[in-house]
Parts: sequence; C-alpha cells; structure tokens
Amino acid sequence: MPAICCGVLLVQTRDPFGAAAALWWFGENFLDIAPYINDAGAGELPLLGGNFGHSSPYGFHDWEYLLGETGLLHLDHGLAQTSRLLGVLVMVLALTWGALLLVRQLRYLNKQD
Repeated sequence: MPAICCGVLLVQTRDPFGAAAALWWFGENFLDIAPYINDAGAGELPLLGGNFGHSSPYGFHDWEYLLGETGLLHLDHGLAQTSRLLGVLVMVLALTWGALLLVRQLRYLNKQD
C-alpha cells in the first residue's frame, strides 16, 4: 500500500514531498517485518491473534510458512537483517529526498522576496 501511495502521489497528484513521505512509510514496513522474519524458525514472538508462532492454530506463523514453502527457512536471520538494512536505506533515501525538496522550496521562496 505505501508503494502504491508513493506512485500515486508522484505520478497522479504530482506531489513529490508526499511521495517522499510515502516512501519513508514503505521503508518503515521493512523494519516492522524484520523481527517476524527473524522469528520464523523459533516461533517465539507473540502474533496479532494473541498466539505464538509455535502455538498458533495452524502450527506455524506466516513467515515460517512462506520461508518454509520456498525452502528459505534456514535463511531467516539473514533475510531479517537484509530487511532491516533495506528499510533503513529506503527511509534514509526518503528523508534525504524530502529534505532536498524542502531546501529547493526554501531557495525558491527566498528568490521571490
């Protein structure tokens, strides 16, 4: 959803600052999912339904299922670190983009005075 919002704000409404905020939101999602990816093998974190991965009604949580079905469960910790790093990089890029837009707007306003 944040990627869609970023695209709509940038292309349809021509709002690059809003797109930068949506891009930050997109990066933040990678930080949010990293702990659950990291827990895929252990199943110790509480899930939204109040269960834990090892005691959920289906016997697994989403990331355990996704990584297990794709044969990547043994990479859970590395994928979680990658998710964290990607999230941080996207968020820094979004903040830099937003800051550059604000500086450009400030220069434009100062020229008009």
